[in-house]
Amino acid sequence: MTLSDALVLMAPSDSTLSVEEQRRREDATLLVYEALGRLARRYRVSDRQAEIVQDVLIRLAKNRPGPRRYTSNDVEAEAYLLKALSNRLTDMHRRTQKERKRWESSTPDEDGWSRTPEAVDATTPEALAIAAEQGELLEEAATVLFDRAIPDIARSLQNPEGFMANVRDLRAIAADDLTVDAIVDREGGQGEAFVKVRNRVYQRHKRTRGYLLEVPRNKPADLARLSAWLVDAGVRPELEREVRRVAAEVFAPRVDRGDGRNGTQEHDA
Repeated sequence: MTLSDALVLMAPSDSTLSVEEQRRREDATLLVYEALGRLARRYRVSDRQAEIVQDVLIRLAKNRPGPRRYTSNDVEAEAYLLKALSNRLTDMHRRTQKERKRWESSTPDEDGWSRTPEAVDATTPEALAIAAEQGELLEEAATVLFDRAIPDIARSLQNPEGFMANVRDLRAIAADDLTVDAIVDREGGQGEAFVKVRNRVYQRHKRTRGYLLEVPRNKPADLARLSAWLVDAGVRPELEREVRRVAAEVFAPRVDRGDGRNGTQEHDA
């Protein structure tokens, strides 16, 4: 039995089921329980691991994903379980913080006045584990996008060097390390040439985003190049979502309000 099958099959015991079906449900539940225990160790919360695993298992038994929904294979099934564990850890951390703040605000000091709440340390094991996981996922997504996907896509274009140069500029703009005006200056857009060069930069960046994120106009049945690459690469679901989020953030159209050389402007940067 695979993990993806077990997620669909697991359920509490039912007296109306046959002995064979009862056994299959018990085996499925045990398989999911063992997978949760293994995955939970990534969060380094050994003091509450049993509680978290048991709670997630009960929730899954009551609200199981349907066949092929997030769990069409074992990679997706593990991603589904990791997300369930992460959500539970977040809920527990928020509840702990809420209860701690309520206790501090309602405890009087020696003079009978309400005590001033002290700063609450947010670096709990749960918060640190979640932050570490998110940081690792972001780093992996950036590596997949900029070191694998984009170079592969560039090789399929007529001008791969120009495409990669535009990607580097857009990435620097997103990180606030570069501005469109700085690119214009770099490319000789001084004086009367400023507007012409700036518009050329805008159009170039717009085409670069289109190559990555938009469906080709002459092939409406195709996928956008980045989507097609992610499908072919078989990237796991949670990493695929993070890659798409990073791409959408880095290559988002931006408003540029000029630098006073010809008034305030709004352009697709």
